[in-house]
Amino acid sequence: MYKEILSLLKCPKCNGELSLAIEKEENSEIVEGKLSCKDGHQWAIKEGVINFGSVEQEITNNWSEAFEKYDEEELRKRMSEANPKNLTLLVDKTGKFIIDNINNNENKFILDIATGTGGLFLKTVKQLKGEAQIICTDLSFAVLRYDRLKAKRINPEIKVNYIACDATNLPFKDNTIDVATSFFGIANMLNLAEGGLKEAKRVLKTGKSFLDSYIIIKEESNGFKMLKEFCKENQVVGAEDFTVKAGIEKAYNDMSFHSTEMVAIGESIGEKSDSDLIPFEGEWFGVVVAKSIK
Repeated sequence: MYKEILSLLKCPKCNGELSLAIEKEENSEIVEGKLSCKDGHQWAIKEGVINFGSVEQEITNNWSEAFEKYDEEELRKRMSEANPKNLTLLVDKTGKFIIDNINNNENKFILDIATGTGGLFLKTVKQLKGEAQIICTDLSFAVLRYDRLKAKRINPEIKVNYIACDATNLPFKDNTIDVATSFFGIANMLNLAEGGLKEAKRVLKTGKSFLDSYIIIKEESNGFKMLKEFCKENQVVGAEDFTVKAGIEKAYNDMSFHSTEMVAIGESIGEKSDSDLIPFEGEWFGVVVAKSIK
């Protein structure tokens, strides 16, 4: 982490101010240390990642388990190869759209929610203008540790903060973030997605933007019926709402953002894939970005 974000942070348990104890610093980045509040809650900074004690999902994206099986490069390669070409093209187009919308000199702190393996973040590292700092958040300490090493190889000069935390309880004070993004990450929160939206809005400054991407399917499709049953069986009812346009629009309306525009990135027909629940083979899907202003 970098010292500049300390004033943005709060204790996720008591909401109190945090103080910083530095144990190891490299080129102004705090690699080892500790954050603590007056109520005695302590949070370690290890290998450049702040660990607020979040626990990874069991149903999807258990990165610690994945990194135990494969090294970083092999895992990223496997994930890339698992996606059909038509989906990859739309995902890349989505990333370009988001980066074009956040890449300016006005943004001092860019928050990426549910960063995962850095599908958007690593592209941003290559292209970011100005002196903005990126803040990557994810449930998984393990994936952020690898993201940090990868980003250092791509652009060692850029300042990136890595925070392992729960996106439904972000460790930031209200109205502190200049722009927020989520590259299919909110959708991957399943039945907790609504909580992620609520927190994204809370930490954003008034008048600032949140860009949040989704793969959508048709509510009347067989795939949606299968997905709804999957969510019921796995006790994540409500997650299916974030795979249809109407459900996403309703969630944003319920959050009372000042405005939300559903930007259509593209559409195609699902191909065989073993990597994700959606899209379904042989069925229509689209990719959209919910572009909201607080």
